[in-house]
Amino acid sequence: MLRFFRHIRQKLLTENKISTYLLYAVGEILLVVIGILLALQVNNWNENRRDRSLEALYVERLLEDIEEEESYVKSFIEYNTRVSSFANKAIQYFENPSVALDNPEQSLIDLYQASQFSDARTTTATYKELSSSGHLNLLQNYKLRRSIISFYELDWTKSVVVNISNKYRESLRSAIPTRIQENIRNQCGDIYVKTRTSISVEIPETCQVEIEANLAKTTLIELLKNNELREDLNFLIGNMDSKLTYMNYVHEELKELIIQLKKWENNNPITVHQKDLNNS
Repeated sequence: MLRFFRHIRQKLLTENKISTYLLYAVGEILLVVIGILLALQVNNWNENRRDRSLEALYVERLLEDIEEEESYVKSFIEYNTRVSSFANKAIQYFENPSVALDNPEQSLIDLYQASQFSDARTTTATYKELSSSGHLNLLQNYKLRRSIISFYELDWTKSVVVNISNKYRESLRSAIPTRIQENIRNQCGDIYVKTRTSISVEIPETCQVEIEANLAKTTLIELLKNNELREDLNFLIGNMDSKLTYMNYVHEELKELIIQLKKWENNNPITVHQKDLNNS
């Protein structure tokens, strides 16, 4: 093909047809420019297809992470709601010791369960990958991208309300004899439950322990005399109320994110081709 065009140019020059040659040269340049533009357009189209496939994959993974987190936060709220319930029962024992002494074993269980604690954790693998790779801009929906960034950068697990120190736990467990603690822990300890792709923690609905009657009674009497323990429990109750209010807000935010991500998927039924991603 190139030899053919070269032959035409040489013939025009030989025949001294300068004007025709110039027109031919311009036409040839235009053909080259058009070819380059077409190549660029095809390349841009391929890149855009890969970007959209990658965007769809990231949205799918974000949805999986956030659904997992929503499930965990829900169980975290339920756990702390149970702890708060035990704490509110326990404070009544300080105000009315005779009620506690009617059933010393159960009262000790309630005091102990009020000191339970669950770690806060979040699922950030996909977001960290998006952020570190500079791929956040692949999420073309501005509202969705802003919501994702806002949620993960806030990081509820680092909130002061969630991580405030639990002095009651330390005070109580330093005051209860070890054998009583072990008995309660063995019979009433946390239950680990599989949820989606991880594990959540629950407090058993009911449990029974066998503690020698006199030991249970004398231990309970000493605990209820401890004013510092009572103050720490009051502080815990106030903190639990704030924590649960905050966590309910986080839960609502996660549910809204799930709605946004599912809406994106419904509006963008893009099939992710692995070869497209491999070539990106």
